[in-house]
Order: sequence, then C-alpha cells, then structure tokens
Amino acid sequence: MGLVGIFLTAATTSMWDIILGNVKSSVEQEVQESLRYSSSRLGFEIRNADSVGSSSDFDVNLADNPGTVLSLNVSSPDDPTEFRVTGGLLQVKQGGGDWASITSPAVEVTNLVFTDLTDAASENIKFTVTVKYRNPSDRSEWEKSATFEGAAQLR
Repeated sequence: MGLVGIFLTAATTSMWDIILGNVKSSVEQEVQESLRYSSSRLGFEIRNADSVGSSSDFDVNLADNPGTVLSLNVSSPDDPTEFRVTGGLLQVKQGGGDWASITSPAVEVTNLVFTDLTDAASENIKFTVTVKYRNPSDRSEWEKSATFEGAAQLR
C-alpha cells in the first residue's frame, strides 16, 4: 500500500509540473504574438504614411496618458490613421472608422512611446512598446512581459 501511495504522489507531482509548464508556455506565446503583431503593424503603418499628423503626441507614454495618440496622414480612405492605448489595449482607427484593438484582451500594453527622429533628410519615428500578460490571480507562472523597440521611415 505504501508503494502505491508513493507512486500516486510522484505521478500527481509530475502531472502538475506538466500542466504548469503548459500554462507558462501559453502565457509566453500570447505575449510574444501580441508584441510581434503590434510592432509589425506599427512599423507597417508608419512606413506607409505620407506625413505625421499635427495631433501626434511624442515622448509621452500613451498607455499612461488617455487621450494621447499618434496620428499619421495617409492616402484615402484611411486618412488619418491613429493609434492609442485604452484600457491596456493598443487600438487603431483608420479614416472615419471605429477604433479596433490590435492586441489580445489577454495582454495589456503598459508602455507605448513614439519619438520623432525626423531630420532634414527624412521623417523617422521610433517606437517602444511593452506588452504584459494580464495576471489577475498574481500567479508567478503567469508573469510575463516583453518589450520591442523599432523605428520606421515615412515614405
């Protein structure tokens, strides 16, 4: 009977490790995928913009400052294309359309800063974005955040 108890304890412990490892992997994948897509989309829209809109906010964390946006002047019908962070979600609005989230609701954008690197030769925008997994239960295996820093030149 004692041998069966030892076996069941070892099997239960191993199964728990497998389950928690799967959860940790899923959390990391969610963060990385949201970061990959949002940074790719930001770079794409900046590269395809004609100019920066006058209502753009630079050197400000859009995640901490509601109402701040990056506004890009682009060809119709998507003029202007704007980015903002609301409720931890990175959102884009093109033309007269509605705001649409481009990050998963499972993560929150905790940092989004645009820096104007424009000089006499070209218009460039640097962006830094940090994505963090929403962890309402404060479990250590669900703690994950990642940051991406990139830049793009307007056409």
